[in-house]
Amino acid sequence: MGTVEGLEWGFWLAASVWWIVILELSPLQLVAMGAVLELSVLISETPTGVVADLVSRRRSILIAQVLMGVAYIWAVVSFNYWVILPAQALFGVGWTFRSGADTAWVTDELKGMGRGDDAEIERLLVRKHRFGILVALGSLSATMLVGTVTSVRTVAVLLGVVAIGMGGYLRLVMREDHFTPGREQERGFRETLRAGLSVVVSRPRLRVLVGVILVLDMGSEAFDRLGHKFFLDNGGWGDDSLIGLGVLFLVLAVAGLGVNALAARALETGSGVARLASLLLLVAAIGATITMSTTMLVFIGVGLMLQDSTREALWPVLEGWANRDAPSEVRATVHSLMGQVTAIGELVGGMALGALAQATSVRLVLAIAAVLWFGAAGLATRGIQR
Repeated sequence: MGTVEGLEWGFWLAASVWWIVILELSPLQLVAMGAVLELSVLISETPTGVVADLVSRRRSILIAQVLMGVAYIWAVVSFNYWVILPAQALFGVGWTFRSGADTAWVTDELKGMGRGDDAEIERLLVRKHRFGILVALGSLSATMLVGTVTSVRTVAVLLGVVAIGMGGYLRLVMREDHFTPGREQERGFRETLRAGLSVVVSRPRLRVLVGVILVLDMGSEAFDRLGHKFFLDNGGWGDDSLIGLGVLFLVLAVAGLGVNALAARALETGSGVARLASLLLLVAAIGATITMSTTMLVFIGVGLMLQDSTREALWPVLEGWANRDAPSEVRATVHSLMGQVTAIGELVGGMALGALAQATSVRLVLAIAAVLWFGAAGLATRGIQR
């Protein structure tokens, strides 16, 4: 699964240059693209998670690869904003088929073989993410090389073809030997969804996690869409935008590897997921503060590196947090419910902050994101005692 995640870095590099430099989209248009993606996630996240619990985690992941690969290609087929906008919705639906299903698949297979207590699986999720970042280094380098020699559009299309091909490869090599579909346990869609909701509502640590994810992602969508624009606008890269942003992405990936390794080490020495999440969020907030406080490209890069590397390391930590309290029969559903909270936070926060950036400045929006992340760090500390 790490290989699949690593390929996405190359796509987002190419797509960012296409949207920001070639199409010259406004801050509101950029965040609106994210809103369409998150709205599709909000609508489809829980149904696709329940499908993974009822039918097959493996099949869900294969569907995801095909849909996301098509979305890669669709995102760059036209210069018309309204033609490429629906690609974000398709990408969102594809992502939800993978969201939660991959973690549930890994967990079931390990537990089915008598391996992997909760702490070991949490460390494995962090290591899986680290492998994805390693793949991203290759994906980014290839994107810069091919995109420079050919075009941004060409490399995005090639990445889409590779993503679809990866789905075919996974179909051949991916096994699912230790999963009992919910339909064989005579559970239906409503029963599975109701059981997943009951788990989230009844467990205090999961309720805290919902709050952390919601506050975090109210700032994340705007920062992710506008942080790169802030970097490109202050660098004056012009025709070298793919190289400039590509170098930044490579730096972010290398920093992400380092923070990921530190996170894995922290888990090995007994630091709980809530404590580690709080620390990572605090550093991310500091990085966001540095980013918005200057126009000097070097310091903008340092700030982006701090916030991006810590948030990259944060995702598997939050997955481990949810995974610990989610029983096998609704594990993918619980992860999908967390994904739905992410979508709500990014949709509401993204559109509000995007409109604010259009009316005022990108810098102000980055500052607000930093404040939200400081709040999420404080909230995560509540999960330590639960």
